[in-house]
Amino acid sequence: MEDDETIRRGGHIPQEIVEEILVKLPVRSLVRFKAVLREWRRTIESKCFQERHIGFQKSHGGRQARILALSIETRYNRLIFDILLISTNNIARKSSPYRPMTPFHWFQDSKICQPCDGLLGLYSDTHMSIFNPATTCCRSLPYPTASIPYDQRRHHTLLGIGRENCERGRYKVMCYFECDNKKVCESTKCIVFALDTNTWKDVDPPHCRLHYDHSIVHLDGVLYCFSHGHTESENAKVLAFDLHTYKFQSLSITSCIGFRYSRYSGMHNLNHRLCIFNSDTLFRIWGLDINSRSWEMMQSIDCSRLQLKNWIFLFPIARINDYFVIITDCYRHYWGLYDSKNHILYRTSFIGQAPPFGMPYFETLVSAYQ
Repeated sequence: MEDDETIRRGGHIPQEIVEEILVKLPVRSLVRFKAVLREWRRTIESKCFQERHIGFQKSHGGRQARILALSIETRYNRLIFDILLISTNNIARKSSPYRPMTPFHWFQDSKICQPCDGLLGLYSDTHMSIFNPATTCCRSLPYPTASIPYDQRRHHTLLGIGRENCERGRYKVMCYFECDNKKVCESTKCIVFALDTNTWKDVDPPHCRLHYDHSIVHLDGVLYCFSHGHTESENAKVLAFDLHTYKFQSLSITSCIGFRYSRYSGMHNLNHRLCIFNSDTLFRIWGLDINSRSWEMMQSIDCSRLQLKNWIFLFPIARINDYFVIITDCYRHYWGLYDSKNHILYRTSFIGQAPPFGMPYFETLVSAYQ
């Protein structure tokens, strides 16, 4: 009887084996298992285990793309989540393991920033919150421009979430905003929020203007976005901000590569590489060589041969095994395109009143209060 009780409590299972099993489980199961044993709870809540769990989730990104589709249920002011698992063989839409979430503020005029280790941000010109769909943890942030008179604020805000590329690896939220359209060099403001200290810190702003139409992209402790000079007609550049050193760098985009910034341009992290793209009849993607600070052509697709009707905006979401690119147009269809043959393998669309917003996503235990 005692042996049965010991086995039930996991007494004969070495701790290393327990951790090897737990680290491969989805977040939903881990949350439940925290209530089974105190030892398991301590293990699951430890930073070391969470790091291992993140590493395991990331290691599966090359074989398939896990797409999180978010849509708004306006009646109840809730976010609804769907999951698409996309491989080189098919697209599988699975029932969402995540419960609908009601953040702290309304969705009107709100934007959603790109995820970092499972954390997403929902923000507008007046409210900000971050959340983890897998754990349903949601946190409202103190608004950084509360001290600025309302009549001096401009409706330009850009939010990004990232993590320092150092030993501590703290999660931070970066916010760009403008409060004076007349002062060209001083109009862009930058402020950073540290999740662990619950404080905003002013940062010396970059001497440039930003393009606020595109999301901030996080890669290896650096947040990237498009910038331009005194006028928007000047050539676009990529502005890089290091979350640890709080230093800016500007990466030029030479005209010789053929990139022309427009509202249909974009930036994304594809297979751990910063990429920019032009959404035009000739859809092209360039990847950054961080060592030489130059751009290399990764893909070129003649969209005129694809016979897409009423498409406006193509956006690369993920790359699988270096052969396939998953992209979406403004009508929220998901397409799988072969890397060089311009051949559509499959497509799917969502049915419903509110079209979803899709992004690559892997679930983690990271808390919004990390």
